[in-house]
Amino acid sequence: RDVATCDVPGAFMQVDVDEIVHVRLEGVMAEMLAKVDPKLYKKYLVDEKGKKVMYVQLQKALYGTLSAAMLFWKDLSGRLKQEGFVQNPYDRCVVNKIVDGKQCTVLWHVDDLKISHVSSGVVSDVIAKLNSWYGEITPVTVTRGDIHEYLGMTIDYSTPGKVHIRMDDYTEALVVEMPDDMDGTASTPAAHHLFVVNPEAEKLSEESAELFHRGTAKLLFLCKRARPDIQTAVAFLCTRVSSPDVDDYKKLRRVVQYLRGTPKFCLTLEADSLQVIKWWVDASFAVHADMRSHTGGAMSLGKGAIYSSSTRQKLNTK
Repeated sequence: RDVATCDVPGAFMQVDVDEIVHVRLEGVMAEMLAKVDPKLYKKYLVDEKGKKVMYVQLQKALYGTLSAAMLFWKDLSGRLKQEGFVQNPYDRCVVNKIVDGKQCTVLWHVDDLKISHVSSGVVSDVIAKLNSWYGEITPVTVTRGDIHEYLGMTIDYSTPGKVHIRMDDYTEALVVEMPDDMDGTASTPAAHHLFVVNPEAEKLSEESAELFHRGTAKLLFLCKRARPDIQTAVAFLCTRVSSPDVDDYKKLRRVVQYLRGTPKFCLTLEADSLQVIKWWVDASFAVHADMRSHTGGAMSLGKGAIYSSSTRQKLNTK
């Protein structure tokens, strides 16, 4: 299949707000706007407690607001539906359309899109539509070819029938960020005592606890995209972020050391059949300190996990 990734510049500025939203600008920001177009804005510049202030009503969606991404989603999905695309019932940011007997897929995360079809011409037609909708001021940024940087991942289609998903730069930066006492390598991401909790263990200092929380969050981002091999260890670390102790810190160190020894590992996906989905599920009974069990699962179309899960069960088995 031919693949293109796209970025819509100023995506939120492309859509109108659907409610009355007022924004208060103050200080340099308000004065700068008045200087850009004095005839239009200067009369709205007022003084409040010695500070220059301007109140404006938004006409376009504002980046950072809760509604901005939703407004762009409504606009883009609506336009694609008008072109005959059908929304995936399980993911509202995926649409499909049969073109020349083959499926064309468009998926997106906020304003980053990925388009695929067996014909490069069909992909080009979709890109042309995007430019007609959103590229009047600045054209849509497009990447074509076998290798794409998308949402922090390197997606490699250069091997026929396979896709390699890697996050080498992210992994390296994560390892480098960790303190010197996490140097070294490990052959596995966790030891046999991963789920063992010592209630008498010393709690981490505020600084070390913040490092633990930040490191665990970054590992979670990594394992859910390109490194499911660390998912079980990270799943446990996620249960410890509220009050981590020195043993938890050692378990974080173990994962970091494993990544240092395997920085180029990637997720390889390959489909034997698009009609057959295989699941593997297993559980460890009452391994958590609160006597809850732990369940892991992986779903595949042939080779590689297109979806995986590792989580503490909600029911208490004690």
